[in-house]
Amino acid sequence: MNQDFQLVPQGENQEVLGPFGRAFIGDFPTKGTLSIIALAILVDAWIAGGWLSFLLMSILSIYLAIYFCYNYIEPHFNSRIGVEREKKLSRITKDPDHLAMGDIGRLLHGYGKSAVGQVWDLSGKGSLREAFEGVPADLSVEQKSVGASDKTWVSWLIIITFLIGWWLLTIIGILALWFALYWAGLSDGLAFSISALLIEIILIPLVLLYIYVDGSLDRIKEMLKFGSVKRALILVLAIPIVVTIINFVLTTIYGIAWFGIFGEPSTNIDLGTDWESSSIDIAFLFLSIAIVTPIAEELFFRGYVLDAINRKHSDWTAIIWSAILFGLVHVDPFSVGAIFIGGILWGWIRMRTGSLLPSIACHMMWNMLALVWTYL
Repeated sequence: MNQDFQLVPQGENQEVLGPFGRAFIGDFPTKGTLSIIALAILVDAWIAGGWLSFLLMSILSIYLAIYFCYNYIEPHFNSRIGVEREKKLSRITKDPDHLAMGDIGRLLHGYGKSAVGQVWDLSGKGSLREAFEGVPADLSVEQKSVGASDKTWVSWLIIITFLIGWWLLTIIGILALWFALYWAGLSDGLAFSISALLIEIILIPLVLLYIYVDGSLDRIKEMLKFGSVKRALILVLAIPIVVTIINFVLTTIYGIAWFGIFGEPSTNIDLGTDWESSSIDIAFLFLSIAIVTPIAEELFFRGYVLDAINRKHSDWTAIIWSAILFGLVHVDPFSVGAIFIGGILWGWIRMRTGSLLPSIACHMMWNMLALVWTYL
């Protein structure tokens, strides 16, 4: 039986439901819930004025459909036939093969205060002081000792050295490849798009080498497992949708504050907005920015950097410092703050779910939004 869905008898009298009510009987997601989600997407497509508005409306309507169906509609009809859903927290960090939709509910509701049993309450370990002290208790002895050195300052030196090497290879590699491809006759946009794609592909095995030297490849393999179909859908779709909405709201507030204080930020040329880009340029750029880059960067920052810091410091220290480093490598002052916000959210998800899949999916969604905003 699903640990987050228990059937509790409510008496012998069971009311007969019509076809609508029966569609919402059972474990989440029921046929009725899926039908409402599909209907919401169709309505969004009908009333949307373009791709960007359709994407934003779909994200919001899907989340609302999930929230109300899971918390209100399904429990209502289940209770009418004599059963009741009891919400119990799943200790997903201890049971990686099980992840129920109820775990997402902790994003909006705080249940308990333990570091393991409480996933979404941003109060962390109970106090700010405790969050920044000591080695996190949820790492095993083997995980705490996988680093190349037991000394904290040496571990930080390794992290910073790897970070500088990763950043230099990214910048110099893209520039060198761009110059070579441009000299070979490609347009500016196409040369940049292909260069960025090739460098990100090269970075993935490099990051795995870093993890091999100063980490654990077995741990990375565990964090990349999909598990059951239901767990995979929640990790790569449901959770990222919720977090992307939050990220969008927080970044919008940050942008408004930035505009008010510093004025309009400089143009982000990372997306090639200074060029007259053709369809093939955009296609290569999409493959690079929206698919390969999130995989490479999440492997490095949430896979290697966060864990490397977490071995010597608390959860929140690792989340915050990995987000700071993630923001700084993007150089542009406005982007540093916006990316720091995403780094905090994605690091928290990685820490609480014990999986890299949600942060990779969140990163992909965010970069897709940036591309849609830029070109559509």
